[in-house]
Amino acid sequence: MIRISIFVLLSVFCVVAQAATDIISQQALLCNQMSARPHVIVDVRSATEFEAGHLKGAINIPFDLISQHQSLLDTLKPETLVVYCRSGRRAAIFEQALAEQAFRLLHLRGDFRDWQAAQLPVITSNPVKTEQ
Repeated sequence: MIRISIFVLLSVFCVVAQAATDIISQQALLCNQMSARPHVIVDVRSATEFEAGHLKGAINIPFDLISQHQSLLDTLKPETLVVYCRSGRRAAIFEQALAEQAFRLLHLRGDFRDWQAAQLPVITSNPVKTEQ
């Protein structure tokens, strides 16, 4: 009985561990954005938050509007997506939904809050938005 319980616990742990998204640091993302094939940056905050400030080149797909943006997401499937929100909660929800569709995902370490705290570049005008 104990062996079965341990097996079940290990199985659950392995499933949860596989669902976790890899992390990309702020510096690694900055370097990547200067490469020949940069990752696609996805801001999953609300449109209002996005317009107030976002990472350069980011597209806005609010985490609660995934289904409305599925056709755009389908075109991005060959790409690696770097996902962020303000603090990580909404990005985790978004990442879980896309991981189920076999997207290649990276999560920005510290999200937007740490990006701002590090005084890294933030765009506040001419936002790149998806159709709503």
